[in-house]
Amino acid sequence: IEKTLELYKVDKIVEDKIKETEEISEETITEDALQIKPIPAIVIKPKAYLKLAKHALTYANDSIPKRKWVEVIGLLTGRIRNEDTPLEQVFVENYWPVDQGDAVSVEIVNQKIFTEIFHKKDSEHFIIGWAHSHPSYTPFLSGDDYRTHLRYQTFWNKAIALVIDPLMLSPEDYGIGVFRIHQDKQTYYQLSVEVEGLSSEACYESINTFMENHSADS
Repeated sequence: IEKTLELYKVDKIVEDKIKETEEISEETITEDALQIKPIPAIVIKPKAYLKLAKHALTYANDSIPKRKWVEVIGLLTGRIRNEDTPLEQVFVENYWPVDQGDAVSVEIVNQKIFTEIFHKKDSEHFIIGWAHSHPSYTPFLSGDDYRTHLRYQTFWNKAIALVIDPLMLSPEDYGIGVFRIHQDKQTYYQLSVEVEGLSSEACYESINTFMENHSADS
C-alpha cells in the first residue's frame, strides 16, 4: 500500500514545509506566538499525519462519487514521554496504512500485519493505537470502533484511536480527532492534539502538494 500511495515522497514534502514555516515564523513573531500554551496530550509527527491524510483522501474525495467512498485503516507507532505525570504526552511517530474497507466500518483482522509492522518500526517505538477514516461523518467512535478500541486498550490502557474525516481538511482544520476509552469502559473522551511544527494551514498546503505529486506521476 505504501508504494502504491507513493508515501515515500512524504519526507521531502515535510522537510520543505517545515523549513518554509520556520522561515516565516522568524519573520513574523506575533504576541500570540510568545504566549505559553498548554501542552497537547497527543503530538503527531507531520510524516504520520500526511501519510494518514493521503491514505484517506485517496479513497474519499470530491472527485470520487460518494457511493464509492470507502474507509481506510492503519496502525500507529510511537512513544510516550513523562508517563504518569502531568506532562505526559503520546507521540505518534508514524502511520502504517493497512487496508481499505466498505463505507460502514473497517477493522484489522490479519494478525500477521501487527507482526510485520512490529519488525518494520523503529526499535524504540511501539504500536500505540490505530487510525481510520470517517468520510463526511466527522471524527468520532462508532459502536464498532468503540468495541475495536477496547481491544487495543486491553493490550495497552493508553492506546489511542485517531479518526480523520478527509472531507473536513481545510486551512483551518486538521480534520482529526483522537480518542481514548475511560477506565470504566462505558464512555470515551477526546484528547488534545497537535501536528508538531505545522499549523492546519501548513498541513493543508502539504497535503495538496502530496496529492498533486501523486496525480502528476500517475
